[in-house]
Amino acid sequence: MANEAQANVEKQKSKVSKCVRSRASSPPCAACKKMRKKCSSDCIFAPYFGSSQGSTLFAAVHKVFGANNLSKLLLEVEEIHRNETINSLCYEAQTRLANPVHGCVSTISALQRQVASLQGELAMVQNQLINTQNLYESLLQRTYHQQQPNINVVVQPSANNVMNMSYFNPAFDHLSMQTTPSTVNMDPPQYFFP
Repeated sequence: MANEAQANVEKQKSKVSKCVRSRASSPPCAACKKMRKKCSSDCIFAPYFGSSQGSTLFAAVHKVFGANNLSKLLLEVEEIHRNETINSLCYEAQTRLANPVHGCVSTISALQRQVASLQGELAMVQNQLINTQNLYESLLQRTYHQQQPNINVVVQPSANNVMNMSYFNPAFDHLSMQTTPSTVNMDPPQYFFP
């Protein structure tokens, strides 16, 4: 039994020494390198500031927010949202260093002005499109009316005042219509069909 306990202790020591050696062999993260401290295996900054580019990003975030505030903020955020939080903080820190007075607010207001300008331009183009459609429809109607000939049907009074409707519709083969001549106007009536 003592040998088994001693073997388990040896196994645990070898696991710890392997973990320490693997962490020691890997370079420290950019955040720990900037703060000149040892990078532990559970370093909160290591997943986000591990590369050479991470050192410039961490320098900006460290200068604006500070390492303690950044670590507290990351601990409050859920792990699945930490990457977006780091991206946002890095952008905000870089814009704050580039423009100390307004920071990212100047970028936001410039984008809002651009959106308002584009919305005005879009409304103007939509108005022009509606006007063009209306003009096209009116021209189309004019062209249609100009191409359509006026159909004038002149009905001549017959001797027995009967008009044969079979010329207009084959369904009226044997029907006739009684018309009475007008005494006021002796001109024959004219019918217009559009």
